Amino acid sequence: MNNKSIASRFFTSISVLIMVSISLLGATFMAFANRYFESDRLNILNLCVESVEDNLAANYDSDISSIDDVAPVTENLKLISDTTQSTVMIADLYGKVITCTDNDDCTTEIPQAAIILANASDEVIRVSDTFTKHFQTEYYAVGKAVRDSVGNVTGYIFVASSIGTIRIFTNALLSMFLVSACVMILVSSIVSLAVTSKLITPLRNISDAAKRFSQGDLSARAKVEGEDEVAHLAYTFNNMAAFAENNETSRSNFVANIAHELRTPMTSIKGFVDGIIDGTIPPEKQGDYLSIVSTEIGRLARLTNSMLDMSKLESGEFIMNVANYNIWDTISAVAFAFESRIENADIQVRGFEPSRIRVAADQDIIHQVVYNIVDNALKFTPRGGYIAFNVTEDKQSNMVTVKVRNSGAGIPQEDLPYLFDRFYKADSSRSVHTKGAGIGLYIAKTLVTRSGGDIHVESELGEYTEFIFTVPAAANEKPAQKAKNDGKNSKAKPDKADKPKGRHLKPHK
Repeated sequence: MNNKSIASRFFTSISVLIMVSISLLGATFMAFANRYFESDRLNILNLCVESVEDNLAANYDSDISSIDDVAPVTENLKLISDTTQSTVMIADLYGKVITCTDNDDCTTEIPQAAIILANASDEVIRVSDTFTKHFQTEYYAVGKAVRDSVGNVTGYIFVASSIGTIRIFTNALLSMFLVSACVMILVSSIVSLAVTSKLITPLRNISDAAKRFSQGDLSARAKVEGEDEVAHLAYTFNNMAAFAENNETSRSNFVANIAHELRTPMTSIKGFVDGIIDGTIPPEKQGDYLSIVSTEIGRLARLTNSMLDMSKLESGEFIMNVANYNIWDTISAVAFAFESRIENADIQVRGFEPSRIRVAADQDIIHQVVYNIVDNALKFTPRGGYIAFNVTEDKQSNMVTVKVRNSGAGIPQEDLPYLFDRFYKADSSRSVHTKGAGIGLYIAKTLVTRSGGDIHVESELGEYTEFIFTVPAAANEKPAQKAKNDGKNSKAKPDKADKPKGRHLKPHK
């Protein structure tokens, strides 16, 4: 494995963690085991001393100096010694050993330090250190001074046990622990490798997909398995890749659309200007052709403005100036701006019944939203068709809903979810003479969303298309403040909503 890979680092970390954990566990276990065995051994030795003392009290009235024949005593002590696996020693008042259960390896004299410790207490006392220093061998040893009925010391009882026997047992225990630890490390390593492989495989799939994506394969996707963090990472990568692929598709479509939108008017402008310059177009007709040139230049200007608006929206340069005003002022202004187009196409206007419905929004932004929607509706309304307006206020949700419907071919249901995407044009569903670069509705949706509302479209093939957007209603105002705001709005823009002009802007019955 590569030393820099996540798999190798993860495996190394787990291995080190397991080794350290086992080492600490082993050290702790052996420390507790030694302490337990030591405590257990000393308790047994204490019981052994008490048992010997009871035996002496029963047979010799605790007077060790009265023992004439040590053979019976030794036999009794041997039974206790064999049972506890220890060496029992009885010493006289001066520390000389009278009898010992271990004939092969037994001292003849008790260390004076042990005698001093035994004299200092009436209880069984530990004397391991004195025995170890005296005999140069590690011992667990306890002792007690034997006193007669009047309290005089008549001798001593000492019981000792070599630590060697305990060491043999603890070493065997340590060996078993090490074998178990090795088996555990082996099993843990195998499990760790399996878990690491399972964790790393999805990451490698994501890495491979990202590598293919960076090399230009925009269709590359990572396989998503499970619901853990890695699966969420793969899911996020796939969403990002899909978004980037859609953006690339939109960009390609945008370049193609913009090239077409720019080429057509520029070709017309160049042809008419060249005709005027070289005299192909006679002077008496130059005015008509210059009018066409002006129209084409206006078309280029509108396209350029739409692109600039889109750039400002995406860069966050749009500044909101929210105020309370009558939304019918905006709808009326937009409708009158398109009056000539409406008259030329003999389009009927329905539902144009201005009233006072106040909203809290940026008036310029809502004007652009309504303008883009109406402009889009007029593009696809057939001659002799209609365009209808409807504005309602919902007191419960405190939102105002604006609907703009136009008759026409309608939009297929499969195209509706994408209608507000950048540069999207449902050419086959709307018209064979589709106009625009697919920017206006995207701008409208972005502006409505930033105003705190929502926008969607409904359509029925062969019948109508209706754009519906919402905007927050104006908050309740004091009468004086409301009059002040109305005065500002009336100064800024004439209230044409109450004075409709033109044959086609009258309410259609």
